Amino acid sequence: MSISLLVVGHANTGKTSLIRTLLRQQNFGEISNQAGTTRHVESVAIKVNNKTLLTLIDTPGFEDSIGLWDARQHPPFDQYPGNRWIAPFCQSHLAEDHFEQEAKILKQLNQCDIILYVIDIRQAPLGKYLDELTLLASASKPIVPILNFSASDSVHLASWRQVLAERHLHAVVRYDSVAFYFEDEKRLYQSLQSLMPDHYDDIETLLISREEAARSRKAFAIDNLADLLIQAASSRRICDRYPPAPDDAAAFEQQIRQLESQFIHSLLTLYEFREEDVMPAAFSVQSGQWQQDIFALDTLKAWGVSTGASAMTGAAIGAGVDVMTGGLSLGAATSLGAILGASWQTGRHYKDTLKSKFTKRHYLCADSATLNLLCLRGLALIAHLDQRGHASQHAFTLNKQDDNDTNKTIINTIKPLWKKARQHPEWATQSLPANHALKAAMTEQLLEIAKNH
Repeated sequence: MSISLLVVGHANTGKTSLIRTLLRQQNFGEISNQAGTTRHVESVAIKVNNKTLLTLIDTPGFEDSIGLWDARQHPPFDQYPGNRWIAPFCQSHLAEDHFEQEAKILKQLNQCDIILYVIDIRQAPLGKYLDELTLLASASKPIVPILNFSASDSVHLASWRQVLAERHLHAVVRYDSVAFYFEDEKRLYQSLQSLMPDHYDDIETLLISREEAARSRKAFAIDNLADLLIQAASSRRICDRYPPAPDDAAAFEQQIRQLESQFIHSLLTLYEFREEDVMPAAFSVQSGQWQQDIFALDTLKAWGVSTGASAMTGAAIGAGVDVMTGGLSLGAATSLGAILGASWQTGRHYKDTLKSKFTKRHYLCADSATLNLLCLRGLALIAHLDQRGHASQHAFTLNKQDDNDTNKTIINTIKPLWKKARQHPEWATQSLPANHALKAAMTEQLLEIAKNH
């Protein structure tokens, strides 16, 4: 048998939000800033290897707990000790009228194993909340208080802890269904283990499974970022004039944007979020395309990325694209090719660059500033999705920047690796295997950066 967890609390304290985050699903129940959004009881299972370990039961919020406690203290319900008043109350006209929503909660109390009482610690511990705790205590079931919205400091935290301690509720779990931290969830599971020792091993299995899943998601996200950087660094577009024609420049810019777009989509899918969860000013979705301009000087400056002199080398497309060109005549190229002789094969990684000089054909490639920006944005997005609760209703924007010294450290670590990638245009359409030397080195560096920053 699984452990049945009854999720209760006052209206709009985040009960459904808590369940969404525990499930890693955004489609459970309905969430709104208006009170009383949940109007019925709904249950859902958390499984590992097709075995149900926890059953979460979502309930409507208490709407008139003061009135309910008053009714409990008056005839005929005052004559029943302990939890014996619940059944007759649920059969009374009060349960079908004024206390219809509360009755839905009461009917579940005798069937659950543990009560998760969700508290919005942005609110002071008012009398109505204290009455709810007293009503729930009468069910004689273990209660685990969940201090929701705890990512930010609250002036009411100490008051809530005192109130709960006075009711012998010391196993308190801080949680946030919007800004998610796995350590908070871990403490919740550990509390369940202490209350349900017979299920200790099952909960430990769930805990290990969640930890492994989190590590796997992070590793896969970093792998995708490494692919993005390698493919962007190795991407080229041939053009036959200098400066490049506007159409060539626009086509190449779109090619790089599309690589980042694919990366973003893969991360949103990996972490089970929606496209609308990442919005302007970081990324703007128009006609199905991510439109925010990674080549704009303002965007680069906002991230503390220096464009350098090379970003403006004659390409009529602003910052973001280098033009590899030499302007040698074909005759001069023939002479130079003869001089190079056998050394041509030795320098095969540079043959496309040299060829552009011989033939007056030019290659567009992403410059260092753009690659720096892709790297920083990718790391920031991974960090956010790794700690984004599935109940969050606010779109994420990449407008909060790290310290520039931190950015410089990151770039200096990764830059030598994409310099190597630039010499391999064949990698632009490939996903290199994990054991490839460059891919492995870049992945290792990105994982280290993600851990430290």
